[in-house]
Amino acid sequence: MNNLTSSESSLNNFFIKDGIYFPHNYEQLKKTKDKQVWDKIGETYYSSNQILDTIVESSSKQDYKLLTGTPGGSWNKFPIDQSVNSILEIGCGYGRIPLYLSKAKNLKCKKYYGIDISESLLKRLIKIKEIYDFFPNSEFNLICNSAEMLPIEENSIDLVISNCVFMHMPYEKVITLLHQIGRVLKPGGLFFFNHSFHNSYCPSHIIHNWVRKLNISDKNQTYLKQYTATEIQELLITSGIAAKCQQYTVEPTTEYAILPGMIKGVQIPFTRIINRSIKPRGWMKQILAYGYSAYTT
Repeated sequence: MNNLTSSESSLNNFFIKDGIYFPHNYEQLKKTKDKQVWDKIGETYYSSNQILDTIVESSSKQDYKLLTGTPGGSWNKFPIDQSVNSILEIGCGYGRIPLYLSKAKNLKCKKYYGIDISESLLKRLIKIKEIYDFFPNSEFNLICNSAEMLPIEENSIDLVISNCVFMHMPYEKVITLLHQIGRVLKPGGLFFFNHSFHNSYCPSHIIHNWVRKLNISDKNQTYLKQYTATEIQELLITSGIAAKCQQYTVEPTTEYAILPGMIKGVQIPFTRIINRSIKPRGWMKQILAYGYSAYTT
């Protein structure tokens, strides 16, 4: 995998090991709550470790869809046969989305930056890149760090992508991260944040919030603030992203929820069947939608 030299990037305060950039204060980062939570999640994230082991041990290469599934939501609207110079992915994980975009949407790029706080997921991404060679002939730069600190030059990125990441970050970090994205994005650049914000009107979230308030010891770090469409618009404006990408939309997801699937580790019976049966119309979509996506049009 190719990597940027220190003379052409802002990764001077990072060291590279096994194809991954780490900050010099990595030992301190490993002591933080966020890092510990996501390192643990990353060890078995959606069974991607087991699936990857099966592929590596197989005598014949299996279909990439075994790892990606078919990402839905706003990714269905991502155009085909596009080419950009540089891509930045926030919370890249094991590479599920770039693998899908490269293979299913024929997206091409010259440089790919992937940032994730989980070292285990980034190592998995490297293996998947070796097997499937998504974004062939592209320069890969994988960064293990907290996402709201982007060691990337101002006005240097053509396309920023993210999938279900901001919803797992505290509000203050979301603000910081969006300002960072606004800084590194080129004028006229593109962004695609699929299913990135929880909907504050969604009954499922309201019930979850009520239960959490009753239990002050519940500090789930992966279930945080929810937003209205207006609040998301304001975030895009104040961060500077809207000024660089004037044609964009904020839309409710097509996943709806009245009841949470689980409360305090206890599965709620028939929740999935009930939620999948919801077919709202008009303004009710914004009430019952599980979350929001935002992307340039």
